[in-house]
Amino acid sequence: MADKIDINNPVTIESDSKERVAFDLTKLIDSYSGLKADQKDKKYWLGLYRQCFKATKGYALTRIFDEAD
Repeated sequence: MADKIDINNPVTIESDSKERVAFDLTKLIDSYSGLKADQKDKKYWLGLYRQCFKATKGYALTRIFDEAD
């Protein structure tokens, strides 16, 4: 039987995982993008995160921008 977990307060994620580093890098790059909020759709966010995640995994720059991976 699984234990029950109740969350009553906001959750804060503090980690140095590749996923967290990619998320922080995504926010940093976005802050310099100069794009307005209405220019940032789901494809923008997921594409940018995907590239940042690849960077944290050590992909070569040419492969980071390759959408086939």
